[in-house]
Amino acid sequence: MFLISKLEDYMKDNTYVLISDSCSDMTPEMIEETDAKIVPMIFRIDENDYLDYPDDREMSSHDFFERLRNGKRSQTSQITPSRYIEFIEPFLKDGKDVLLVVFSSALSSTYTSAILAVNSLKEKYPERIIDTIDSLAAAGGQGYLVYMLGLNRNNGMNIEENKKWGEENKLHVAHWFTIDDLMYLKRGGRLSASKAWMGTLLTLKPILHVDDEGRLVPMETVRGRKQAVIALMNHFEKTAYDPSKNVVMIAHADDIATARFLGEKMKAKFDIPKLIYGNIGPVIGSHTGSNAILLFFMAKHR
Repeated sequence: MFLISKLEDYMKDNTYVLISDSCSDMTPEMIEETDAKIVPMIFRIDENDYLDYPDDREMSSHDFFERLRNGKRSQTSQITPSRYIEFIEPFLKDGKDVLLVVFSSALSSTYTSAILAVNSLKEKYPERIIDTIDSLAAAGGQGYLVYMLGLNRNNGMNIEENKKWGEENKLHVAHWFTIDDLMYLKRGGRLSASKAWMGTLLTLKPILHVDDEGRLVPMETVRGRKQAVIALMNHFEKTAYDPSKNVVMIAHADDIATARFLGEKMKAKFDIPKLIYGNIGPVIGSHTGSNAILLFFMAKHR
């Protein structure tokens, strides 16, 4: 199991490229530190298509969630094999190998597109290594895995070793989160209309996680948003590896105040060496709605 010690100990190793998609919701700082490359995914809102870039160049997360709050609906689409080929091929032409980390196959067909693209590229570039990891993760959990793989790469871990590490450790990346608007669970088919309506009336908040198959699973329900946020911290306390060596990531859907409330509570209770705050991007945000809070860390089990 890999837990951080001193981040400044890591040295760059540029023999291969680490690539993921924008479902990973990595912060610009995480991307800069690991030199990860992100394939932007498409979301459609107000009858226009936009690319979900980590630096918000086409639409900021704040503007996106404001539109949702004003009653707009957003739709997303998977990355096509041709888009993957277009993105990856220049690195292969430049003599680089590639490690591709993809959004959970249980939640999207994007992984199928990635496999089709990689198989095509392997035929064209047989001298290159092109490895793929089905993250079985979502949102910042996927980004967390990419971040750890990036630190491994910076520390000199080669592509075969890093691929093996990713496969062995991806199910230790815990996802715990709460959604503020139950209607998004109804739209996703995870809650009936009547239960969504009753839950909203009673201010019930769901606690969800991503399981070992990479599926989104409701785990419990609590009364009120504050209790929901505390429940996330309780799951960290129950399942996390040594908090004093554990990177913690908190992502939010345009609600930095609640994210920082959770972060301060955790820092006061646990000796956490590194806490990362990140935005939920428009692709993931299309399925969570505004004000969702997500917590990610290395755990004994999901």
